[in-house]
Amino acid sequence: MTTDTLALQRLLSWTSPSFPIGAFSYSGGLEAVIEEGLVADRDSLGDWCRFHLQAGAARQDAWALVATLSGAQAPERINQTSLALRQTRETRQEVALLGDAFAKVMVGVWGLELPAGMVGDKAYPVLFALAARQFGIDMEAALAAFLHAWLANQVSVACRVIPLGQTDGQRIMAAFESDIAALAASLSQPEADHSQPPLSTALVADWCSVKHETQYSRLFRS
Repeated sequence: MTTDTLALQRLLSWTSPSFPIGAFSYSGGLEAVIEEGLVADRDSLGDWCRFHLQAGAARQDAWALVATLSGAQAPERINQTSLALRQTRETRQEVALLGDAFAKVMVGVWGLELPAGMVGDKAYPVLFALAARQFGIDMEAALAAFLHAWLANQVSVACRVIPLGQTDGQRIMAAFESDIAALAASLSQPEADHSQPPLSTALVADWCSVKHETQYSRLFRS
């Protein structure tokens, strides 16, 4: 997996905590999962993140990104599907608000050109893919960067809520290098079929996300 220096700089910019889309304010349901005691330490956090990479929201976002970059369908249709795959109000709002914020910065600063039909709510992974496509960034590199940023956000949430020590957080990041690389490589294969999204089996995560809407005390918006 290689990418040139300019592409690397752009991916680092787009996934940086300083990129103004407010990703730090969302937990993707993890805050409620921690509240329920289902994630309480490094090992259970690792299980949670690995499950989402295999069969949850992270895998669905990965599909939306590669489907957009591969041209499997029109971006507008993938965008609608990506938004529809979210099972709860807060997680749908998360992917849409992140996408809208990403689009505004990319259009205003980077000159991103959006398809004419891309109106209304915009799914974050689809917008990330459109940016990578316009700037000629390799699919595998773009997907790896996107998933790395997702994992880093989950670790950041855990460090603040469990709380998880920062060293243990970095152990999670290091342990997932091969998982992210393998998923990015497999989904980026030319023969991979991106015509249909993977179905999530994260029913417990969806249940926790619903509970999060009425959670008494919380730090995050999802």
